[in-house]
Amino acid sequence: MEADVIGEFRKAPDTKEFIGQRDTPAGRALYIARPIKISDGACLRCHSTVEAAPRTLVDKYGPANGFGWQLGEVVGAQMVSVPMAVPLERARTAWALFMGMLSAVFVAIALALNLMLWWLVIRPVTRLARIADRVSLGELGAPSFAPSARDEIGKLAMSFSRMRRSLVQAMKMLEGAPS
Repeated sequence: MEADVIGEFRKAPDTKEFIGQRDTPAGRALYIARPIKISDGACLRCHSTVEAAPRTLVDKYGPANGFGWQLGEVVGAQMVSVPMAVPLERARTAWALFMGMLSAVFVAIALALNLMLWWLVIRPVTRLARIADRVSLGELGAPSFAPSARDEIGKLAMSFSRMRRSLVQAMKMLEGAPS
């Protein structure tokens, strides 16, 4: 795998960094690689030809590799690998946190809307319906509904109060009428 990365750096010598994934015995890994270039001519004293290399270097590593280098050539890659399990777990954690917070926001909005609906519409209409039931059963002394706003509920309450006054007057007229 490292040879492939070195090959990529050799194809594009201006590349400063290479990021990718690879299979390892421990599983998939994410890596970042940077090229190792020959930028110091002193390196070529040992790595130009087998004959120019110190005998101890050739005895230790053999004559097959590490020779024939050129100034500015990419000869290796510095690589740092991280198991994919790490970024995937972080992504899962971030996703779960985001979805949890999004759900909490939706629940809060739904609760706020339900409370506003109950406070501004359902509660006043329920009170008005109770008073209307009492008046419809003949209880003309039932408390009046005081509209608190000038919205549709307030208009309904004013219409109901007018109807109730008209009903009370009609009942008084019927009681005073000769039989």
